[in-house]
Amino acid sequence: MKHWAAVPGLLAILAFLPACSGNGGGNPPARPARPGPFASQADQVVADLADGSFAAVEAKFDPAMKASQAPHRLQNEWTALQKWTGSYRNRVATAFARAGQGVVELVRVRMAHAPGEVRITFRPDGIIAGLLIREAPIVLGEDCNPDQETCPG
Repeated sequence: MKHWAAVPGLLAILAFLPACSGNGGGNPPARPARPGPFASQADQVVADLADGSFAAVEAKFDPAMKASQAPHRLQNEWTALQKWTGSYRNRVATAFARAGQGVVELVRVRMAHAPGEVRITFRPDGIIAGLLIREAPIVLGEDCNPDQETCPG
């Protein structure tokens, strides 16, 4: 009888372990195994942002995203990223994750003071259905000095 009393506790521990593993929050992996199917388009989006070619990026948005965009939103978000992390240096790595019918490409970028990231959701036809610009979350073991020639990722 004692052995069966321990089973619910063991099951609770086993159910909890998957929640503790992984990279916390379902984010794409910090170190991608390979680039995704839209990696080159994602890299071009980042290059266009860095060049200030916001209209070129917005031209790739799907109609719903175009309709929901506030004027200058993309420029304001890129400017805000640079305010907090410093000026853009270069692209570090691109990772991807499947999201329903689409693909999310995560482009990690090196900024002057802290890393940033640009998350782009592509529809299967390559049209942009979502875009998020933000300071990159800190990933333990991946500290990066922007003044170094190479950074993990």
